[in-house]
Amino acid sequence: MQKSVATILMAMLAIGLVGASTHIEALTVRARGIITQWGSEQVFGWVDAHAVMVDKNGTYHEWARVHAMWSYDKPRLNCTKPPTENVTFSFYVAKLVKSTEINLSRPGLNLYIAGFWNVAKITTSIYVNGEGKLINVTRVFEPILTNATGEFRTFPGPPLGYVFELDIDGIEMLSGFIRGFIIIYKELKICDLDDDGDVDLIEIVRVAKIYKAVPGMPGYNVEMDFDLNYRIDMGDLTTVAANIEP
Repeated sequence: MQKSVATILMAMLAIGLVGASTHIEALTVRARGIITQWGSEQVFGWVDAHAVMVDKNGTYHEWARVHAMWSYDKPRLNCTKPPTENVTFSFYVAKLVKSTEINLSRPGLNLYIAGFWNVAKITTSIYVNGEGKLINVTRVFEPILTNATGEFRTFPGPPLGYVFELDIDGIEMLSGFIRGFIIIYKELKICDLDDDGDVDLIEIVRVAKIYKAVPGMPGYNVEMDFDLNYRIDMGDLTTVAANIEP
């Protein structure tokens, strides 16, 4: 079923959003990176790390979300054109399921997140018609690790910029470079795609434009897959809508 951007926007605006006045002192760190190595082998993928430390009216809490996706098949994972015939390919995912430490002051590191991770291999079959329109997607999930200990680390890398390592017990280390790193003294939500401190219609439009995209199809963006089900769907749109600032 095809939905226009206008139709989706109208549905989101109909949800109704309520805000409350709260005193907040917060710090948010976000790192977006490109995965280039898995052990000694070249791969391609993305990593997105989002950590928040916040004091709301004297109650302190912190949380982190880190998600990585990578594949040996860069042309398929990073495609710019839809396939002209049915295609099957595999990619891997790693997800932080529980953080045990978030640290911005470890020597030599900009960001350190430790915790427990799940890792899986996903084999995806994409079925299209002769015009490249998506007909169906099937996926086979193969768990590799469950609740494995691991660390995500970012640090300065030559000649300029930052690099990262995702070191999870049980698999080879993932590494690459950071393409975006921010530290801001306010709470940024995961659906604040432009990191301006506000969730608004701009975010809804961006997600709506890639509605129904999946890995292996052009337009898919892991940063907009908020529920991490590897499909841009109504769940992602309602996540944005529910977090729009009043």
